[in-house]
Amino acid sequence: MRTIAVLSLASLLAVTGCKDKPKRQNPPANIGSAAQAGSGQRAAPDLVLPRGDGTPPKKTTAPLGKADFEKLSKLEYPGFTLEVRELTDKVVELRYKTKDHPRLWAVVTVQPCFDCIPMELDKWKAKTEDLKVTLAGLKDEPNVDFEVGETKLNGQPIMYTYQVGTGESKDEGGTTFGFTNNFYAYYNDGINQIKVAAAYKDDPVKKEDLVKLAPKADLENLAISFLDAFTHQW
Repeated sequence: MRTIAVLSLASLLAVTGCKDKPKRQNPPANIGSAAQAGSGQRAAPDLVLPRGDGTPPKKTTAPLGKADFEKLSKLEYPGFTLEVRELTDKVVELRYKTKDHPRLWAVVTVQPCFDCIPMELDKWKAKTEDLKVTLAGLKDEPNVDFEVGETKLNGQPIMYTYQVGTGESKDEGGTTFGFTNNFYAYYNDGINQIKVAAAYKDDPVKKEDLVKLAPKADLENLAISFLDAFTHQW
């Protein structure tokens, strides 16, 4: 199997290579047992993350349309399987799935602005309850953490939400276990907007093992890299 490098967020921002290439390892035969034993660790896939040219996101001058979305829907990257989830006159949504363990998704959604929030952290924090829509059925679970924050991409503020945790629901059919380990990166220039959801989509495990298998920093790297690449292509 071909081995390729994982780029850290620092290397993405500096547009430099990574000196130490992590080595891919095969996943444990039984991740549930491993997690309960306290190891629960699985190497991230060896990936070259997409990126732009080292400059801030490109500003758009007009609302994007179907021709723009069709162009974006053809962007493919080694190590990821592409699925076109939606492509209309108003929006494009693309899912990129890793081929190795842990299975990670990067879901890219691009569309013209409609009531876009300015890229100012206090204004995003004021919308915290609205942003929790991504938690779905886990919104009221006490074991789920949710935060709204800011990072930067080549000097440009990027807003994000991060959520991680587990929950259970019971009905006549039994107990359903749910989990989330997602990092959402948001950017808009007042004309068009992009959201990238980086998510752990592998075996369900306990909260403490979710953050070992797919740390927040790794999900942030994944989300920011796709946001970087797409905002230089739109």
